[in-house]
Amino acid sequence: MRKLISVAIATAFAAATSLALAQATPATPATPAKPAETAKPAMPAAPATAAQAAEPAKPAVAPKGKAKAKGKAKPKAKAKPKAEMKSEMSK
Repeated sequence: MRKLISVAIATAFAAATSLALAQATPATPATPAKPAETAKPAMPAAPATAAQAAEPAKPAVAPKGKAKAKGKAKPKAKAKPKAEMKSEMSK
């Protein structure tokens, strides 16, 4: 019995709340629809560009001069022996 009463009260409360909420928010008037814009005329297609004759291929030109090997560095100066380095530091 208590469940039936609580369900009835909840239903009445929900109905009253939704009714009060509906009355509190004024209905907005319908905005008139914009008339459809007239279609713009189609633009004519641009004329095709004329094809140009291809230039004949040129043979590859090898660079002139002395060819250098890649990846090889200049020879480095030889390091002094350790004995000489120690004697120079002690001076």
